[in-house]
Amino acid sequence: MNLTNIIIAIALIAVSITLFILIKKKEEKTAKKKPELPKATIEPEAKIETKATVISFGERLKSGLARSRGEVWGKLTGLFSGGLDDEKIETLEELLYGADIGTATVSELMIEVHKKAKEGNLSEETFKNFLFDFLKKKMAPTQEKLDRSLYQFNPEQKSPTKVIMVVGVNGAGKTTTIGKLATKLRAQGASVVVGACDTFRAAAVDQLQVWCDRSGATMIRAKEGSNPSGVGYDALQMAQNLKADYCILDTAGRLHTKENLMDELTKSKNVLKKLDPSAPQQVLLVIDAITGQNAIRQAEEFHKALELTALIFTKCDGSSKAGSAVSIVEQLKLPIAYIGVGESADDLDLFNIDDYLKALLGL
Repeated sequence: MNLTNIIIAIALIAVSITLFILIKKKEEKTAKKKPELPKATIEPEAKIETKATVISFGERLKSGLARSRGEVWGKLTGLFSGGLDDEKIETLEELLYGADIGTATVSELMIEVHKKAKEGNLSEETFKNFLFDFLKKKMAPTQEKLDRSLYQFNPEQKSPTKVIMVVGVNGAGKTTTIGKLATKLRAQGASVVVGACDTFRAAAVDQLQVWCDRSGATMIRAKEGSNPSGVGYDALQMAQNLKADYCILDTAGRLHTKENLMDELTKSKNVLKKLDPSAPQQVLLVIDAITGQNAIRQAEEFHKALELTALIFTKCDGSSKAGSAVSIVEQLKLPIAYIGVGESADDLDLFNIDDYLKALLGL
């Protein structure tokens, strides 16, 4: 290689190095101008959490009942303009039957509607207010039976472990509801032991474990297929030994054996009395709002076998049949303890007649 070629080669190398250095400097300069990734991701999340904290349960309930309100009660709009004639009254009656509040309630309600229509002072607003008062009067006597103190922990009033047995068919939201209930009680400062007695569904037990881990509740579980009543016994025994404030028991919604579900649940309930003759203090049936009037037949069977003390009304955010709570309370004479409108723990709260009816009717 002659001297000229060597000089050209050296010059090319020098140019390449210079270009490389210039490119690197430009990349470093550009990188400095970019915002830091953590700040870009954290700030939006913080805003979302702040927004969520200001949403009251009443607002959640109103939002959850939007479908029922829109598909049923919302159709009342414009029906009262120009007065109520026979055709409009017939349409009104059909809407009320579609609201799932029960045939007996609708029949009684329509007698009052006819009276008020003849008087000529029934507008949409006055009708909704009248309907609110009418339905509240139907539900109030039964709701007054609910001992709300059982679900509002008071650390100054120390008492023996309260046992809450939760029952319901698979798919009603029973396991999730128990997780929410344990979380709410823990947030009030109560100590909670949860018994995973639905030993036929491993997925349900795992789901309940996640809720307990998050809330700090203690959970008792056994091998898949174990005796459900034995798990309940062990859970209550541990709760008593720990002097826990609550012992919440999940139960099977169906069995994979020939044994009758109600027989197994009755057995589980009776076994608890060996440790505490008054246990369980509460037997709660979880009812899926989507099932509407069909839920009444379920409740009748559970009530006959277990002597239910109250109900939990779930999934009101995905059903147009949320009005069935009225007929369920009226027919079974059982109060609703809790109502659920979503997946988070904040989406479960003590049932309040005024809040429920206002959200349902759009008042």
